[in-house]
Amino acid sequence: MGHFILLTKKSKHMEWIFIIAAFFLLILLTGLFSSCAVVKTDFSSNAKKNATVYYYLPESIIKIKATAKVAVVYNEDKMLTGSSNIIEEGFVMTTEIIADTKDLLSLNYKPNALMADEIKYGVNTKGLLETVNITTEDRTADIISKLADAPKIVLGSSAAVTRAPKTIVKIKEFTADFAIKASAILSTAQTINWNLIIINELGIDEQPKTLTADFKISTADITEAIPTLTSLINGNASTGTEIEGILTRPLKNISLKIESAIPGVSFPSTLPINVVITDPARIVVIPINRTAFAKRTNKVAIQDGIILSNEISKPSSVEGFITIPINIAKAIVSIPAQLVQFRFDNTKKLDELEQAKLNYEKALQERQKFALTKEQEMEKMKLDTQKALEEIKNQIEDLKQKK
Repeated sequence: MGHFILLTKKSKHMEWIFIIAAFFLLILLTGLFSSCAVVKTDFSSNAKKNATVYYYLPESIIKIKATAKVAVVYNEDKMLTGSSNIIEEGFVMTTEIIADTKDLLSLNYKPNALMADEIKYGVNTKGLLETVNITTEDRTADIISKLADAPKIVLGSSAAVTRAPKTIVKIKEFTADFAIKASAILSTAQTINWNLIIINELGIDEQPKTLTADFKISTADITEAIPTLTSLINGNASTGTEIEGILTRPLKNISLKIESAIPGVSFPSTLPINVVITDPARIVVIPINRTAFAKRTNKVAIQDGIILSNEISKPSSVEGFITIPINIAKAIVSIPAQLVQFRFDNTKKLDELEQAKLNYEKALQERQKFALTKEQEMEKMKLDTQKALEEIKNQIEDLKQKK
């Protein structure tokens, strides 16, 4: 028994040394690796990249729905004249986010041997990062500006009024859809070419007439030179190709203005139209990090490459650090107790087996004694029966003699 106790104390001593050494090694390794990022983005211009998933930065396009009402003028022979004019023009603008395919970004997972990570990436069909299945569209209010006074354009001067009974006027509406990148408008004003094709609708076979309805779109928020992605991240200080985290762009409000692009023609009213776009001149880096001695959750909600929310659940690192030696101490203290309990349980079981053996032997003796007693009783009963038979036999013989 003494030899066994000596071995237990020696094992306990060696176990203390091993656990303490492992504990400090764990602190060293955790301090070196636990604070690193979980993901990194390669923004280089290399044609070949290794990636867990690829994605693009978001870019805005401005979609324009233009309408024009035209006074189509025919002469008395029902032929188209050159006097047709635009009497009303309107524009509805919306924005849509697309992928800026100029820069291909590769997202890579940075594993850590001491950490258990659960990573889920979501990229939509546009190539934009997205983790939430919600689609919204930022629409601006419809603004329609009357650009001309119809009666004056159609009837013209007093001389035109004199010829009015000899002309035929038909009002026809034209519609067209246009799209332009917001980054192009931020650099300089853009001219949209729009040619209206007027066809004779009075049954006369003649060549269509063309009416120009070009317009110009501009903004006061001009950015003289939109920097490249590499210059936004590195500036002039370094030439790195990777950055820890996820890249995106912030949103920006701009005011758009539409004017006629036809020389000598001006719109009566040019109300500014406010829209929201992604800012190509700025970049946002969303870090995804680990936390030492704690379980950290990063939930980044993204839609069309735009960060909607960033939820971080990070328990106290100090509390997690303090828990480690406490748990180790609990484990060490519980080992001898388990050994003692094991020995105690074994001794108790031996006593129970010994008692069960004695009980069995006693029961066996009782059964043997009971069997012997029964045998003696049976023998006595047999003798008594034989004696009774003899008496009956003698009585029968006596009766026979008396007859």
